[in-house]
Amino acid sequence: MPGPLALIGLSDLDTDAKIDADLLARSGGDEVLIIPTAGAEWPRAELRRMLEARVELYDRRLGARVTCPMIFSREAAADPANVALVERARYIMLTGGRPGPLTAILEGTPVWRAIVAAWEAGAVLSGESAGAMALTGRIVASLEEDPAADGHSFSWKRPGLGVLPGLRAVPHSDTTKGQHLLTSLLACTPTDVPIVCVPEYTAVVREADGTWTRLGADGVVVFHEGATHDLSPLHHTEPGPANH
Repeated sequence: MPGPLALIGLSDLDTDAKIDADLLARSGGDEVLIIPTAGAEWPRAELRRMLEARVELYDRRLGARVTCPMIFSREAAADPANVALVERARYIMLTGGRPGPLTAILEGTPVWRAIVAAWEAGAVLSGESAGAMALTGRIVASLEEDPAADGHSFSWKRPGLGVLPGLRAVPHSDTTKGQHLLTSLLACTPTDVPIVCVPEYTAVVREADGTWTRLGADGVVVFHEGATHDLSPLHHTEPGPANH
């Protein structure tokens, strides 16, 4: 049976860490496997500082041990050593960054197949920001990928990794950029496809039995069939054949 799957607007690890504490407890262990692939285009020194700070927070706030393989190419996503790390993991986190590189690097690779297999076998799988988008059916394109996009209008033409293909996610939905993302997504999405808006410091979790719950701050809204809802439309979203 699949494990919990969490879509996180922005982690609360640097505040009260309730989201990660809950997800870590669900994993039954004290280890977190961070997949930082969404940061592939960031300067390496900056990315390493950010990851080191996150590792320190996991240790100080939750007493968690963190492994963070540097998977920034399709070659790294085919490395047997990285696949083995995923196969042993009980809590897998896809970090924020940009969803395009995350999807392009992971889709169809041994590491991605191992992530899906671990989740299907009961591991906790979470995506934060870009990672949350990528777990659904569509991701937002960058300016480089779609020159027509700008700071207010975004293209959602690219497929995500498709663990939940019938769902769309807008992280940071309580920010100005999040609202622009939502406006663009509403304009190009059939009304029968649920769009879940996840504020910062908030997560929505698909439980093992297919029901959904919220962790963290209030403010989650689901757009479906031309109206806004609580989490109820999400109960009908089913996992699909993820982008193996």
